[in-house]
Amino acid sequence: MLKTMLKILKYLLSLLLFILVLAFLYHQYSLNEEKKFLSSSIGQRVEVDGKKMNVYVAGKGPKTLVFLSGSGTSSPILDFKVLYSSLEKDHRIVVVEKFGYGFSDDSSTSRDLDTLLNQTRSALHQVGIEGPYVLLPHSMSGLEALHWSTVYPKEIEGIIGLDISLPEAYDNWHPNMLAYKSLQIAANIGVSRLLYAVDKNIAALTDDSLSQKEQSIYKALFYRRPLSDAVIKEAEQVKKNSLLVKQEQFRKIPSLLFVSNGQGTGFTQEKWRGISRRFAKGSGHIVLKFLNSPHYIYHDNSDDIVKEIRKFLDKID
Repeated sequence: MLKTMLKILKYLLSLLLFILVLAFLYHQYSLNEEKKFLSSSIGQRVEVDGKKMNVYVAGKGPKTLVFLSGSGTSSPILDFKVLYSSLEKDHRIVVVEKFGYGFSDDSSTSRDLDTLLNQTRSALHQVGIEGPYVLLPHSMSGLEALHWSTVYPKEIEGIIGLDISLPEAYDNWHPNMLAYKSLQIAANIGVSRLLYAVDKNIAALTDDSLSQKEQSIYKALFYRRPLSDAVIKEAEQVKKNSLLVKQEQFRKIPSLLFVSNGQGTGFTQEKWRGISRRFAKGSGHIVLKFLNSPHYIYHDNSDDIVKEIRKFLDKID
């Protein structure tokens, strides 16, 4: 009986190894085929701390809108297109792809807020984009936006939160770093290419905001680096970052915060919206807009959000 079970186990392990080898070979072949989509970046790659960071600039106008992506967004430039394609007609649009995102290099160095902020500001200065800025952070980058407005308040004239994660959201954050590293290894082998349907799970690939070529670029960026070192480092350090922002005094900067129904955040709608309500309580400069949409809120209500953004920008002239 024992010999039979060992034979079955050996067979199953051999089969698993065979599947993993096939997945790896197919993944490597596909990566090579997808190189043609990544031969040149969308935007401008500038040197920051000895590495290359990518910045996209478009449009002209009285306001400079700086988009900051949430954790793990493979292509911030293409992901935000659904919003800025309408706004760039009247304003200057900037999308900063932090290390580990889009066409920027990866990095395993510290992802503390001061490092993130210094790198973002350095990239902006190198492409000739000076403040004041209106920040449009999504998810985790809300912490960076709040910190920025505290440390350099004269550089920020407004914040438009795209379902940002506020400090309270990380009170019970205890990431399993072994799980993160395991997922990264599996993704690098090519398992994600077999098990994760990007066409159905990435909002930017389902809302008709991208051309066929742009969709191919997005997919190529995702499969090239499904889970970067920088993203893992951010997850490891976000708790400390949230505690820092909690201790800071958020200045009276005009703020428009779009808040989702909590889907995709790990919170129920009631708890997720409650965090925003408590943050804005007693403030006369924070406006909350609740939308019945999941976490990537700007893909579900882009037209309505653009209208509200225009109204907000008119008020802070």
